[in-house]
Amino acid sequence: MTNPIVDFIEWLDGLVWGTPMIILLLGTGVALSIYTGFVQLRRFGTAWRTFLRYRGYGGEKGISPFAIWCAISGATIGIGNIAGVSTAMYFGGPGALFWMFITGLLGMATKAFEATLGAWSRRIRPDGEIEGGTPYYIRLVPVVGPALAVLFSIFAWIAAFGIGNTTQANNSALGAEYIAWTINPQASKQLVDLVVGIIMMIFVALVVIGGLKRIADVASYLVPFMVAWYIFFGVITWIANPVYFGKAIVEIIRGAFAPEAVVGGVAGWTLLSAIRYGVARGLFSNEAGLGSAPNMYAYMKLDHPGRAAMYGSVEVFMDTIVVCMVTGLTNTTMLIKVTESTGYTYEEIIRKGVLTGGEALKGAKMAMWSFSQFYGIWAGIIVGIALFLFAFTTLLSWEWYGEVNWVYFWCRTLKLPEKPMRWVFRVLWVIPIIPAAYFGGEVWGLFWDFSDMMNGLMAIPNLITLAVLSPIAWSVIKDFTEKRAKTGV
Repeated sequence: MTNPIVDFIEWLDGLVWGTPMIILLLGTGVALSIYTGFVQLRRFGTAWRTFLRYRGYGGEKGISPFAIWCAISGATIGIGNIAGVSTAMYFGGPGALFWMFITGLLGMATKAFEATLGAWSRRIRPDGEIEGGTPYYIRLVPVVGPALAVLFSIFAWIAAFGIGNTTQANNSALGAEYIAWTINPQASKQLVDLVVGIIMMIFVALVVIGGLKRIADVASYLVPFMVAWYIFFGVITWIANPVYFGKAIVEIIRGAFAPEAVVGGVAGWTLLSAIRYGVARGLFSNEAGLGSAPNMYAYMKLDHPGRAAMYGSVEVFMDTIVVCMVTGLTNTTMLIKVTESTGYTYEEIIRKGVLTGGEALKGAKMAMWSFSQFYGIWAGIIVGIALFLFAFTTLLSWEWYGEVNWVYFWCRTLKLPEKPMRWVFRVLWVIPIIPAAYFGGEVWGLFWDFSDMMNGLMAIPNLITLAVLSPIAWSVIKDFTEKRAKTGV
């Protein structure tokens, strides 16, 4: 007998993340790109010069731009870059990667506007502390802004506990399982999950009690390492298989427009499925339009709010066009190599699991299988470390996203005292980590669906605000690129 509450949440979650939302998010990227003459491409060099050279001089308040960028990238570069990309390929074929790439290019414009508004709308309080974040610019929308800001803050802090906390804790445990089984194939899953959960809870607590400054400092060490780690091992597989890598690129382009023409293709791979899953997973990974990242961009040390746009563009580029493509190209390269050497089709390898004991290759399992075709048993450590760090840094960064919106709702709106409410949130944040790491999806499934729905609902007030305030954001970006960028920094 089905539970009507469960059925309703699953139905609403599917509705929130359905085709209309995907069109709305992607359409925002298209509209802003056209409106700005594709500023993300025209100012690509400026964005990278800013990212590589600017270190926060001239900014009166805030945290190092690089440290903030690492913390934000720690949130966006997560499980979606491994499991999400592989899932897109499972349902949409290699062609989904092309549409994910396009989504990344468009998302660079959306994130640039969000980041600018986050930096532009912040204020310095009398005590010298910065106050800012997504709800702080949403509330500036005439008439409906204050109500939309409250709605966003509610959606955001609820979503944080699912998409940013329990889901990440569970996937960190999955990464640890891969590492443990590489070292000892007989290792107990339950013991690994429990130990990892305890260790994570302790380390997360030690980090988040230090606030954003400590989160950013930790991210500035972990994020460059984890990104370099994953890119390095992915690129090595391409270099070692140049012929199959070249065929993978051809397969991706062919599959983007004619999935049925893909060699050894899977029944159900259509143009619609390639576009749908490529776009959806791309948006889910880079979070462009959801309004999450401005909760940190508001605290970046800047001499001009338009600089934040440059960091936003680089963030999406690294997330979707670099890290996601590492997963996708590695998967495709290895699938082509194995199909040609064994004679099996994609259908048999991916869906029927003829090479994996009948286990379908979906999500992180596909990436794990792909890396194992080159690295053998060491793939468990390579992918496991990436999964663990991707999830762990997301857990840290989303704590701040949740905290900003928790404070906005309880303290700015309901006027409760700020300091104790911040501590309440931080304590609540660490409590679910152990059970989420240990018990897994069946126990947490309903809550994950509910928080996933809240994550999607965040986009609605944020996209309304982007539409209303886009002229302001664009004027700020233009002021920076036309006046400040001439200095080269």
